[in-house]
Amino acid sequence: MIFSPRLIVLVAGGAVISLFLVLAASLSTGQVLAFLLCYNGLLVLGVLADRHLTSKPEALRLERFYEHHLSLGAENPIMLKVENRSRIAQTVIIKDEPPFSFKASSVSLQAIVPAGSVVKLRYTLEPPSRGDYCFGRLNCRYLSRLGLFWRQFAVEVTNNHIRVYPNIREIRKYELFARRGHLLEVGIKPSRVVGLGTDFDSIRDYQVDDEFRRINWGATARRGRMASNRYEVDKSQNILLVLDAGRMMSGEVAGLTKLDHAINAALLLGYVGVNRDDKVGLVAFAGQVKFYLPPGRGRPQLQKLLSGLCNIQPEVVESDYQAASRYIAFKQRKRSLICVFTDLIDGEASRELITYIAALAKNHLVMCISLLETSLVEQAGRVPSNSQEVYEIGVARTVLCSRAKAVALLKNRGVVVVSTSPAQLSITLINKYLEIKSRARL
Repeated sequence: MIFSPRLIVLVAGGAVISLFLVLAASLSTGQVLAFLLCYNGLLVLGVLADRHLTSKPEALRLERFYEHHLSLGAENPIMLKVENRSRIAQTVIIKDEPPFSFKASSVSLQAIVPAGSVVKLRYTLEPPSRGDYCFGRLNCRYLSRLGLFWRQFAVEVTNNHIRVYPNIREIRKYELFARRGHLLEVGIKPSRVVGLGTDFDSIRDYQVDDEFRRINWGATARRGRMASNRYEVDKSQNILLVLDAGRMMSGEVAGLTKLDHAINAALLLGYVGVNRDDKVGLVAFAGQVKFYLPPGRGRPQLQKLLSGLCNIQPEVVESDYQAASRYIAFKQRKRSLICVFTDLIDGEASRELITYIAALAKNHLVMCISLLETSLVEQAGRVPSNSQEVYEIGVARTVLCSRAKAVALLKNRGVVVVSTSPAQLSITLINKYLEIKSRARL
């Protein structure tokens, strides 16, 4: 039982009245004590009557609803359902106990639940990392019938286990916009070049920007107007997602590790690739190759990819690019799009990375994906106001310049480079993949 503000005001009011009676009415101490005794006695009787009139905890039923697979780097909705089985409205405060390290929009929610009704309360959770977690209890306070105190109880909710996956909510968002034909609203650009595959699809009327070699002269003669061959974009091509899980990928950017950002982007790319009938595989490495999933297609492959990505954690070791490159070259004989998620520093520090990625580019189309720290770009673009800032800005510009040289080295060796901010990584990567497919570069 917790005293409510109403009861505290009533108690304080009795003390104030007593003081007034002593000072203004000049009553004796005995008379004031008699008044206090009667006043407090009435309060006690009121509390006892209120306790008798107040519903038992069993009159309230609490439930928690959520997706058992939460998404990393996203706000995940949690719903609390309060059912009032009593004959009077109940004022309730529900306090949830999410995993300690989770960022919650609010875990203390208040509502008035009408008699015989159900109220649903919502808040969001943002997990800090992938893995398995558990919720605690649901705590409820409800106001007594006369409003003199709060009654409190807790519920142990069964099946409170949750698993944090990479950002699967981003996949659902993409799927929703794709179904409605609104991908442009989330930054996915339509392919500018259509029909540059090798699989014949149909004959259509000639368009001004069609290549000369696509003109179908036989159909042109029959129709009496220019006609072109239309080709489908090639399908069943291999996409291999290669994740660097070494020391450099354990650093944090925008609240998540670089590896977590890479995993979120890799999952969305894998989803888009599977939906376009390509075969998607996965390699994760650090000091050695940690995980390999051969390229495959269809929904079952997407589930395998999700399970594989969920278990990848960064290691505090130097990444062995040579071992990873040799492993990939041995496993992937067929030309593939190899997407390497790693951290580019500069030409010297990334020499081994550049060497072995460039070696893969001889037989495959290689795309190197690296996060660009927005704080570094903002720092480099500032105007210094003192000597300390001159030094800081100079360092930021030097780092960006060295990084640009590393990017240029990779591009000169035939590697496609995607270097962007965490917020734009997934969208930029999908657009680059669609561009590669539409231009038949693979």
